[in-house]
Amino acid sequence: MTDVVCYYHDPIKAPLLRDGVLPALAATEAAFPDITGHVERHWLHGPHVRVVLSGPSSPTAALLLATLLRSYLAAHPSTVELDEASLLAHAESAAIAELLLPPFTPFHPNNSVRIEPTDDTRLRSLLSEAHIDVRAEGLRLGVPALRQSFSVPRATLALTAMAVHASRYPAGLRYGYHSFVSHVEDFLLANDSDGTIRSKLDSIWTANASAARALVEQVALGHPTTHLEAAWQTWTIALRLTTQERYDAGLLTADPNPRHGERAYEVGDEDAIRRYNYGERTKFSDYHTAMWTVDLSDPAIARSMAVYRIGTNVLYQLLAICDVTPMERYAAAHLLANAAQQILGTTWAEQFAALPKVG
Repeated sequence: MTDVVCYYHDPIKAPLLRDGVLPALAATEAAFPDITGHVERHWLHGPHVRVVLSGPSSPTAALLLATLLRSYLAAHPSTVELDEASLLAHAESAAIAELLLPPFTPFHPNNSVRIEPTDDTRLRSLLSEAHIDVRAEGLRLGVPALRQSFSVPRATLALTAMAVHASRYPAGLRYGYHSFVSHVEDFLLANDSDGTIRSKLDSIWTANASAARALVEQVALGHPTTHLEAAWQTWTIALRLTTQERYDAGLLTADPNPRHGERAYEVGDEDAIRRYNYGERTKFSDYHTAMWTVDLSDPAIARSMAVYRIGTNVLYQLLAICDVTPMERYAAAHLLANAAQQILGTTWAEQFAALPKVG
């Protein structure tokens, strides 16, 4: 496996991806039929888009891909230039959220392209080999969805992708939306002590409730009406089937990952320690408090939740590649959760109250 890394400081990477990276990847795959590629986005050593090439010809294919990307950047460079102090400050902040340890330097030049051997060392310190493989497969399967995702507003993209994913959960939208409630509530617990962010999210829902409900209701039918919806449906189903196979083979587990809690102590941030070590927490959201009273021990439920959780994490990575910001992601998740509950005619609290309880 070989990586081609394009360092590009502009936070809006849609033009680079739409007009540069994805066409270059398509041309490279056409020239080398034995390779496939996926796209990643990260900040380590400077903001960049990374194309990971897999297959026997990947070292040679990387030369072509790098040449195409350098030609694109020569004509369409990033005009945003970040100094080293800004890059380091962002890296140190982002590293806490991602549980990454230093070093974060050196920073490579803006508008530069590098060819590197694929290095999963940092991922392997947090995830199992099987989880890393499924993650890569999910990103590879997501390339066609990326190609369809730059022609619509980011808010529409995020809500559509989440609605498709939630609706294709084995139990459908009825329980598929819960992951997004959990996502929002965990974020608000950690970052919204005065309720300001929740109020903002509620205002977004009030302003967009009718349109959001119509979109989610249409998507939940499972009969795509747009190429965007169809691409994301193909992605979520394919990744679910792949992940289920690995889970059933015993390569993946529903158990919490202890490595995250251990790494949080290494990072040394008190908020991270509380987030990843439940024994250190002193408060929980109402949603999670209610969820933990429910008996989720049935093996089929544990399987569905574990598989879905992995897919949802890949979904968030794909949305980030498309420039969806964290706040846009939380807003879309809030819209989806509220729309789903209206469509279903129930609430998460009512659903939990009706389910068998632990003990």
